[in-house]
Order: sequence, then C-alpha cells, then structure tokens
Amino acid sequence: MSSVDLQSVLIAFLLGFLPISEVRGAIPYAVIKGGDDAAIVSVYVLIGVLANLLIAPVALNILSVVERIIMNEKFPGFLRKLYLKIVDRALKKASRMEKITFISLALFVGIPLPVTGAWTGSLIAFLLRVDKKKAVAAISLGVLIASIIIYSAVYLGISVLRTIFLL
Repeated sequence: MSSVDLQSVLIAFLLGFLPISEVRGAIPYAVIKGGDDAAIVSVYVLIGVLANLLIAPVALNILSVVERIIMNEKFPGFLRKLYLKIVDRALKKASRMEKITFISLALFVGIPLPVTGAWTGSLIAFLLRVDKKKAVAAISLGVLIASIIIYSAVYLGISVLRTIFLL
C-alpha cells in the first residue's frame, strides 16, 4: 500500500493552479500517481481541484491591481488607451448578454477545452465587470463541472483500455 507524499501533493496542487493544465492536468496526474488506491487518488484529486478553485479569487484580485497600475498616469499612455479600448469593446458585447453571464461563465469554465478554464474565466469576468462574488461562484461551479467531466473521462478511458487489453 502506497502513501501520500509531499512531492506528489505539490505537483497535484501546481497542476491544478497553473493556467495551462488546471484540472485537465491535475486529475489525470492524480489517477496515475494514486494507482489503484482510491484514498490516495481522492487526496490528489481534491488537492488539484482545491488549487483550481483558488484561481478565481487570486486572479480577480491580481487583475484589479494590474488595472490600477495601468490607470496610473505614469503608465505609458498608448498602452492605457489600448487597454481601455479592449475593456470598452468587452463591455459593449457584454451588455447584450447581461442576464446569462452567470450561466455562460460557469459553462465556459466547465467545458474542459483549451483556454476555457478558471484563469480565462476570471479574465473574462474581470473585463465584463462581473461582480466578484458572482464571478467566483460561477467560476467555482465551472471548475466543479470540469472536474466531474475530466474525472469521468479518465476513468472511462481506463475502463476501455482495461477491457481492450484485458488488464
């Protein structure tokens, strides 16, 4: 019987938190690293999912700080104008879909495709000026949806491989 080790916990956390992998990388890692021990797999999956759930509050606060820096008069004017143009365009498009922002944000984050995770969802929520509590709730729901999809896909894949190769 194997046990949970700190290095694997850190890797699961980093995979869950990094923009490229998020739960799409953390959950397969957890299943591979935990092997047939359901308790260990559960610990690693939980660590990866919790790391992914931390992204929205962290990213939204970092983006607020970055925006204050951009809006500072010492920041290069052409970059500030470019940023304001991007935000203005996003706000114009968002005004047409104000009522579905929560659901659409949760589904956007919840569909585990490239560039549809919590980091991108946080950026979208920030640019569309979604209320922080509402954004964190929608992104968290999306992370949980993505986690269920990824976890199911990994176990389905393992089951198919075991059936094909009689493992």
